Amino acid sequence: MKAQMEIQAEHTVAVSNPDKLLWPEAGISKARYMQYLVDVSPWLLRHLQDRPITMIRYPDGVHGHSFYQKDSPAGTPEWVRTVPVWSEDREDYIHPVVIDSVASLLWLANLGCLEMHVGFATVRDPNTPTTIAFDLDPTAPGFERVRKVALALHAVLSDLNLPHVAKTSGATGLQVFIPLANDDAPHDYATTRVFTSAVAQHLGELLPEDVTLERLKKNRGEKVYVDYPQHGHNRTLIAPYSARATKTANVSAPVLWDELEQGVVPEDFTVLNMADRVHQVGDLMNCGVGIRLQELTANLSKHAAHIQV
Repeated sequence: MKAQMEIQAEHTVAVSNPDKLLWPEAGISKARYMQYLVDVSPWLLRHLQDRPITMIRYPDGVHGHSFYQKDSPAGTPEWVRTVPVWSEDREDYIHPVVIDSVASLLWLANLGCLEMHVGFATVRDPNTPTTIAFDLDPTAPGFERVRKVALALHAVLSDLNLPHVAKTSGATGLQVFIPLANDDAPHDYATTRVFTSAVAQHLGELLPEDVTLERLKKNRGEKVYVDYPQHGHNRTLIAPYSARATKTANVSAPVLWDELEQGVVPEDFTVLNMADRVHQVGDLMNCGVGIRLQELTANLSKHAAHIQV
């Protein structure tokens, strides 16, 4: 007979096989994963709020079958919030899940959802991004080149006086975010693409031996791909504090620029230690007041006139 249990949160969550090892090498069971989600929920929920998620489910752990799921699964409880979103692929509406409670997080964990990916806009205004993001994706093993490119991007954005924060992807890469202000003059993806493509091209000029904008992986050599097109409508990135399906149970972790300079790597942040870290350092994703694109383009023209925007 399979072990079962119930957990009381905002709603009662039935848990099957709580002792199942989801990350065998790290010794992390489903119950331990659920405890992690409870521990980081004040911060994780902040970054999932009002955003449809894409789940990556591993019902039998990281070494078992996995699949992406954007639509809410059959049997989704009534208390789990879903929103209608038009799917061009299906030519119909799907109903992605929006996680707004600890109970919803625990329900996801019971489904074997080890990764939660979110977009750049909320359900209230799906065409208005709240951040700009640069996704730094290594082609070859190792994190040193990613760190080098990230620090170069940090220097460029600092020179432009733009607030920005870095977080590890939890896998092999790193992402850099800039908050946007949308109260009076909303941004759209066509406009933000002007900025992201210009900065990516500038990085390629600064570090031609380390940076590529080539979409085909086979043509990248060992360079870091600056995936600026990933910032777009219906595109997603791993959520801050979400776990990853790696052997060591890495977590997508916001990091300080000083930490990057000192040599941190994605493997430093895991399901086993992330809760303690965020309780100590707080939410490093809060990097400042959102800026307006008009200021971005003005700064580009002033400080990096050779970038065509």
